[in-house]
Amino acid sequence: MRAASYLLNMTKPIALAASAAIALSIAHSEPVRFYPDDLGQDGRITLSPGFSRDGTTLVLAQSECERIGPCPQYLKRSTWNGERWSRPERIPLPDDGRADYPVFAPDGRSIIFAWGGPQPSGAYENFDLFSLGLEEGAEPELLDYENLNRLRSGRTATLRYVNNEAPGALTEEGDLYFFSERLDEGPGERDIFVAPSDGEGGFLRARALGAPINTDKREDTPWVTPDGNLMLFTASSRGGEGNADLFVSTRSGGEWSDPEPLGPEANGPYADFAGRLTPDGQTLVFSSARPVKGRRGSVIQVWSVPVAEVPVLATALKESKN
Repeated sequence: MRAASYLLNMTKPIALAASAAIALSIAHSEPVRFYPDDLGQDGRITLSPGFSRDGTTLVLAQSECERIGPCPQYLKRSTWNGERWSRPERIPLPDDGRADYPVFAPDGRSIIFAWGGPQPSGAYENFDLFSLGLEEGAEPELLDYENLNRLRSGRTATLRYVNNEAPGALTEEGDLYFFSERLDEGPGERDIFVAPSDGEGGFLRARALGAPINTDKREDTPWVTPDGNLMLFTASSRGGEGNADLFVSTRSGGEWSDPEPLGPEANGPYADFAGRLTPDGQTLVFSSARPVKGRRGSVIQVWSVPVAEVPVLATALKESKN
């Protein structure tokens, strides 16, 4: 389904979710946490969810700790019951290695996610891309395609984020966007990659995107609309509000536009990353290390703000549908 018709034919769950987010945002005039009680965010690192295309299910990565590392990071699933999201339930994996950034396949029957499962000898956090069917008893399957997953070993075994991969989006056409840090490919420390669809459910050779998306610095956590015409991603040292900021770019004629920061309506002086839209296109959802009012310390949580209150994003979304 093309994006324009998809965004017009909305399901009630996401429409209600967007309305709630708008009401909260009006009350606070700034981003607010995305259903913190429903999703059990307090005291747990919670990362931006992936939404099913009908908006009735979300999947996310969540830890039982406030800091990265001490606890496993689990895959969890939540469903909308007409009024609220259900308490997230774990999606079983055969190993407690950290899971990251799950996204739905277009048919809604499987997800793609990053998993630090069985580790090569001496490696630290070897994230690779896996697919997982959502039926009971399904096992993760490594995405074994050219230049998609890289082995983290030897001198790269503990070097920064080198040869780790994490997904960002799978479009209706079957193109997979992800980010990685590679010493022999891409212009920056971290870069955004695409593995084009092979037309048969698999992927052609993955490649780093060129300018203006990637620079010689760090670009990561991409997300792309189902039609492949709008990208959200995170960049540092590229202008913005400070630290890591959310940017948007649109594609026309196969070319991506110069990315623009989303501005203070979404970005703050803290790390803001992994932005994506709810399936109705009404709400921006993202991860942030910004402090929670009334609570000590800083825990990565999922935040939201209506797209209508982020002028740069609202304009870009409209342009992407023309």
